[in-house]
Amino acid sequence: MTTTTGGGPWTWVLGCAIAMGTGCTGGKWGSGQGIDTAGDGGGDTITLGDTGTPECGGSPPEISAGPWCEYLGMDAPEPGSEDLPVLRVYATATDPDGDLHIRAVRSWFDGEPLGEIDPDTAEFKEKDRSRASDHDCQVFDTTVSDRWYFIEGRVEWGADYDWGIAVQDAEGNWSEMAITTCAAPTSEGLEP
Repeated sequence: MTTTTGGGPWTWVLGCAIAMGTGCTGGKWGSGQGIDTAGDGGGDTITLGDTGTPECGGSPPEISAGPWCEYLGMDAPEPGSEDLPVLRVYATATDPDGDLHIRAVRSWFDGEPLGEIDPDTAEFKEKDRSRASDHDCQVFDTTVSDRWYFIEGRVEWGADYDWGIAVQDAEGNWSEMAITTCAAPTSEGLEP
């Protein structure tokens, strides 16, 4: 599904791209919606479900390397739609209790490259939870990513911006947001 956000000086076409080729189960976007990185207060062990699913620990994931930006050229956010410049923001996520077998990803964009992002005001999008492995509690590290598609005239091609990414594990715990500064792609989707 492709969503176009409106308002402010930015308009984005948002596409879904989940690392490891697991597909996209949907997404949502917004401005002024931050993440809750607080624990759930439910103790050290959280049950994934009441259907005999094994228990994982309650530790939150973390972004252990990155984030980085990769320039992907031109691509269509949906089959049959117009090709647009694409930037992929990605990072390595780790979780000591291995519950990255189900995960969600949030990514943010901030128009001022200050090395920080206010999650309450920055543009963001979220990819809904998806299963990345059939092996519960056995995914200790993985690459997480998101793609940003740019509409002509809505960004300054090649200008520096801040990008953030966070991951949620199967237990519902969010990592802290990790931030990088990198340039928007050229109008051809290339590295400036």
